[in-house]
Amino acid sequence: MGEVRQYLRWIAILCAAMAVFGTGVLAVGYQTASFGRVATIVCLLLAAAGLAVVSKRLGPRSR
Repeated sequence: MGEVRQYLRWIAILCAAMAVFGTGVLAVGYQTASFGRVATIVCLLLAAAGLAVVSKRLGPRSR
């Protein structure tokens, strides 16, 4: 179960990093904000939070 917890944690970090990158692209002005881009960033943030919560719940029982 420890591998699953670690995998979920890494996926959560990856989702958060992609959301930060997308926000940076919008903040710098490289792309304009559209519904699809904002929805993608919101979904990535929700996925990162959800995966982090699931990996925390698997924590104590992983050994």
